[in-house]
Amino acid sequence: MKIIDLLSHGQANAVSLRELEGITGLDGRTVRAMISAERRAGAAAILSDNVTGYYLPANGEEKARFVRSMRHRAQEILSAADAVERS
Repeated sequence: MKIIDLLSHGQANAVSLRELEGITGLDGRTVRAMISAERRAGAAAILSDNVTGYYLPANGEEKARFVRSMRHRAQEILSAADAVERS
């Protein structure tokens, strides 16, 4: 089973983690690990946000918005690590 097969295109059709847990019968950690593996494999452009859940891109803007969000999060994490390292 692949998570990508359970998702639809567009943020409006997002599926929450709780829903994916119910559909798959798996716990959230396992579902997130599957999503991560599918993303890293490069075959799946699984997008997400903190409000609606997981979905496939309906257009380039959704994909770009997700990429911007992930890059921003990565920068915030690096900044926090740098601050702790300097302290």
